[in-house]
Amino acid sequence: MPNDVRAVLLTGPIGAGKTAVAMELGELLAERNLPTAVIDLDWLGWFHGPPDGPSPNELIATNLRAIWPTFQEAGASHLVLARAVTSRADVDVIRSALDGVELTVVLVSASPDVIAERLARRDEGEVLRQHLEESEQMSEALARAGLEDVRIENGDGSAREAAQDLLEALSWGP
Repeated sequence: MPNDVRAVLLTGPIGAGKTAVAMELGELLAERNLPTAVIDLDWLGWFHGPPDGPSPNELIATNLRAIWPTFQEAGASHLVLARAVTSRADVDVIRSALDGVELTVVLVSASPDVIAERLARRDEGEVLRQHLEESEQMSEALARAGLEDVRIENGDGSAREAAQDLLEALSWGP
C-alpha cells in the first residue's frame, strides 16, 4: 500500500502559512474525493517533559508511526503534513515514520513583509520579536539546506490559491 500513497511535507519559516496551505490542500483533495489525512506535526511533539526525555522530533516520529497506519486502514491515499524542518536529518526522521511512503518536500515561502504582517496579527511584544527573529533564521537555514522538491509562494494571495498552485505542481488528483 505505501507505493499507492502520495505524501507531502510542507515546510517553511514561521509565518509562511504552512498549516493554512496544508488545510486548504486537504480541502481541495477532499473536493476531488481523494481520502486525505492532514496533520500538523507540531502537535505530535508538543510536550513539556523531563530534560532527559525524548526530543520533539523523536516524539513526532513515534507518534506519526503510531497514527499513520490508522489513516491507511481508513483508506487514506494522500497525506499532507506541515512542520518547519531545516535539515535533511529532520526530513529523514519524518520519512522513516511513514514506512516506505514517498514524501515530497514543499517549501512554502512568503516575503519578510508578509510574514511580519501575519506574525503581528497573532503575536505581540517579546513573542513577536522572537518569532520574527526565528522566521528570519529559518529562512536562511532553509535556503542553505535546499530540502525542497517543490517551492510555492504563499504571499499576497490566499492560502487556497497557494494550495491550488501546489496541487497543480504535484499533479495530484483525478
